[in-house]
Amino acid sequence: MRSKLPGGQHMPQLDGLRTLAVAGVAWSHWLPDHQGGFEWGIMGVNLFFVLSGFLITGILLDSRAASVSLGDRWFAIRQFYARRVLRIFPLFYMTLALLVLVNVRPVRQTLLWHVCYLSNVYFFRQGAWVGQISHFWSLAVEEQFYLVWPYLMIFLPVRMLRPAVLGLIVLAPAYRVVMGVVDPGNRLAFVLTMGCLDALGIGALLAYLARSGGDLPWRAVKTARWMLWIGLLGSAGVEVLNRLHLAPGALLALQRTFLDLIFGWVILSGARGFQGWFGRFLRWRPMAYLGKISYGLYVFHNLTIFGLFFAVKNLHVPEGILTVTWARCLSLLLLTIAAAAVSWHFFEKPLNDLKRYFPYHTPRPVTQPVGEQKI
Repeated sequence: MRSKLPGGQHMPQLDGLRTLAVAGVAWSHWLPDHQGGFEWGIMGVNLFFVLSGFLITGILLDSRAASVSLGDRWFAIRQFYARRVLRIFPLFYMTLALLVLVNVRPVRQTLLWHVCYLSNVYFFRQGAWVGQISHFWSLAVEEQFYLVWPYLMIFLPVRMLRPAVLGLIVLAPAYRVVMGVVDPGNRLAFVLTMGCLDALGIGALLAYLARSGGDLPWRAVKTARWMLWIGLLGSAGVEVLNRLHLAPGALLALQRTFLDLIFGWVILSGARGFQGWFGRFLRWRPMAYLGKISYGLYVFHNLTIFGLFFAVKNLHVPEGILTVTWARCLSLLLLTIAAAAVSWHFFEKPLNDLKRYFPYHTPRPVTQPVGEQKI
């Protein structure tokens, strides 16, 4: 997956940030007892959501500008969904089919929920995770977001775009406050799409501001800096009050919003390009490559344990590969990277290349230059 700024400038560091996001999620599943006081899984998923909101909204706004000049807004909708289907559906449904074929019972018993991209609704109803498919909830959130957001970004009047984006950021913490009162015992209330809209909205806001005049205008940069300070101070304040058992429920509901604000600054800074060692690290070829295959890494990372069980049972691999923590994690890492790499080069990429038949912009000239973004 490649990302570009308005005007066509490539954003290579965002691939490195994808790698960090999937690493956080994998760490939370592979080493649940070694989190160091952090929610690495939630942090990784929220970083993905902010990045997705930033890129998807940028794509839609660029497509809107081109389609308006051509007098066909439905063209932008058709192209968006065609490209999303090619990128997301094949790997996800192939994975579900394989899990059913090898008779993974939790998948067979809940298959319809996952096929319909309602995994998050199922987990919410259960109030608990289910086996090795718990990470499917975030994929469901993304797809549910895609059902509505493109229409708003393409068809809303220009004056309504900013209120729509800000509405996402406000709705999510309000929802979490209400759910904390209505259903305080359900610790998975956040998995519904409504509970994740602030992360998606923060990314969307930065994409909107980045297109308000030139490449990454000062308003986007200034807003991202405010996001960083508000996020840092808010997170620190909530943590102190929480340790003193003085944090009200409404404030705790803002905790993830503060985290998302920090990630907003991270994403915009990555789009502009971090300087120094961190920027070089994000651009490092292994980081960029893992970011390119990050969708496969995410889908497979929680499922490769089945491969280790198979190896121990049928290939006479020593059981220590399952019982020794470092051996298990290293094996899962190598197996996940191998599976994602094979999937990308021999399955995903050939299908992804078909997106050339569904360009965001028609070959006809437009009156206003519009940059392209890809995700």
